[in-house]
Amino acid sequence: MATYLFYDTIRLNPGAGGVLNVSEVLLRSMRLSHDDHVQAVSERHPRLYAAARRLRVSRFILDTLLYNAYRVLALLTGRQVHALFPNYFLPFAPFGRHEDAIVIVHDLQYKTYPQYFSRTKRLWLDWNLWRIARSAADAVFISKSSLQDFERHFPRCAHSSVIFNPVDALRAPVPADASPAQERYLIAAYHYYPHKNFAGILALFERMKSAGLVDFLDITGNGAADVERMVAALAPEVRDCVRHRGLVSRVELIRLYQGATAFISLSTFEGFNLSAAEAATLGVPLLLSDIPVHRELFSGYGFFVGSAPGDPYRLARYLARHARTRPAWLHAEACAPSAVAARYLTLKRDAVSLARALP
Repeated sequence: MATYLFYDTIRLNPGAGGVLNVSEVLLRSMRLSHDDHVQAVSERHPRLYAAARRLRVSRFILDTLLYNAYRVLALLTGRQVHALFPNYFLPFAPFGRHEDAIVIVHDLQYKTYPQYFSRTKRLWLDWNLWRIARSAADAVFISKSSLQDFERHFPRCAHSSVIFNPVDALRAPVPADASPAQERYLIAAYHYYPHKNFAGILALFERMKSAGLVDFLDITGNGAADVERMVAALAPEVRDCVRHRGLVSRVELIRLYQGATAFISLSTFEGFNLSAAEAATLGVPLLLSDIPVHRELFSGYGFFVGSAPGDPYRLARYLARHARTRPAWLHAEACAPSAVAARYLTLKRDAVSLARALP
């Protein structure tokens, strides 16, 4: 039975957002394995983790201390604990090349939009990603597009894999006395960031509303003030139909997905787009920007909006065809949390099997 220590110290960063969600779903799913023992560092070392949170110790420092302690223990006892780091950073190690480690590289947004990152942050990310490229760790990329972005800027990793994010989107039960929904709305379920292109979303919503395809635009997440400033410039008949719901519960979010006419995301950059994957898993139509990762994940399922505003006639045909055929998303099974967890647990098993097979 293999032992994995999952470095959930990402929880020390309250601004982790979607990466934290992916980390927690992956940890929960990996722990269901009957053939491996998976434990979070916050549970194995609760006092140390609590002290780090209280004293605001960097998770990189905590990861470095714990990882190197386990490396020393492995040398002294011959026992090995695999380490999984769910967000970019391999701890500094004065010995060894991280042969026992798995690290997830989510995206390289800072290379595409450096203006949104401080120089210190960019240098820090450059240093960490260069170290990943030169290490012997298993580097996991959340899409082929993300891997290709990485290889444009850094050396090719010795051990790289593409494993899609786990998508935890179970259908919410419908109350027995529920009446048929009358509202037609687009759902934009993500926080406000510049690359999310809310200006484009509002423009397409206005066009679809004028064409009689939808009545409302529902937005969830943080950033209500930023959205409100943009909405203020719209005509009153459109402005009053944009509803920012803020942070909603998981159950409410799933119900918003299920009742939507379509999910909309016109991002100018994504490493995966977890919200779109959740909507697709639930069978919701997708209106998406035409960027590489959207083509990789949602070709044959979503409707791609180019640089020009979407043609209402083509949009109407797409929505009608989707309602008629109810297509399944091609990658739903690969993104099921249990399937993703199995892929991660297989990484080290395959390495052991290969080592034994070599003369």
